[in-house]
Amino acid sequence: MSSPSASTTPATPAAKPQAVFRETVGRFRCAVLACPALKPRDKLVALVMLERVNRQMFEALGLLLTWTGVEAVARLCALSTRDVERARSALLAAGVIVRDRAGGRGQPTRMRLCLDWLEREDGPAGDAPDPSDDPSPDSGVADTGVGQSAERPPTAPGSSAGTGLHRPTPVSAKPCDKTREPTRASPHASAGTSPPPSAADIERDGHARIARRIGAVQHATWFRGCRLGLTGDGRLTVTAPNRCVADRIRAAYELELLRLFHVEAVDITVAVPPVAADSAFPLIEGRA
Repeated sequence: MSSPSASTTPATPAAKPQAVFRETVGRFRCAVLACPALKPRDKLVALVMLERVNRQMFEALGLLLTWTGVEAVARLCALSTRDVERARSALLAAGVIVRDRAGGRGQPTRMRLCLDWLEREDGPAGDAPDPSDDPSPDSGVADTGVGQSAERPPTAPGSSAGTGLHRPTPVSAKPCDKTREPTRASPHASAGTSPPPSAADIERDGHARIARRIGAVQHATWFRGCRLGLTGDGRLTVTAPNRCVADRIRAAYELELLRLFHVEAVDITVAVPPVAADSAFPLIEGRA
């Protein structure tokens, strides 16, 4: 009769390749977002290519390979094909990607995201925590006695110690508990409520809270062109400049926004660009 430990197969070895793949992709994503040499357009194209990496090829060869062509990347990023080609040229020059195999006969070029570049960018300095993420950094001052009031030593009447702030108050002949006459108060103070925040205040405070939570680089990449608002029924509205940014926020940051703003739901929409007279899609194609 076999023992229960011999018949039970642990699930760790089977899940290890997938865990390594997720960890590698996550490190590459953070390195791309934190790279100061890349423009926002280059980072967006690199992130879309990273999302299209073949996991089976990584588990078999240990390489991050993708066959996503220029037209597909342009459609996912809401960019023109010329902008995608410029972004890929910048990524090739920076060493983020290389051409692993040339295409032909209707087949796209196979691109490889370089793990050597990841190791250079994601070094020991990249693993250190960001001091800005800690809202209350350690100042090195001991907190002994914080919040405790020191007892004042008793002073004798007429002594020199009872001067300044510790001087005894002379007894007044008039009563001190006389009711003060009512004064004119502001409308908000009389109602017992503070003035409601404006839309600009809500948007400025919301962007600041998001930047503190996810980091300044990721906020600038995905939330810089978004408009924020709060509705009366406890819903957060996020208006993205294009569908790619809206899909990315919905997939990666919707739960984070629910926890951060303590709202019932998050409504993510795409802003409708104004239609110009000489261009039907001015924000997608742009000017060459």
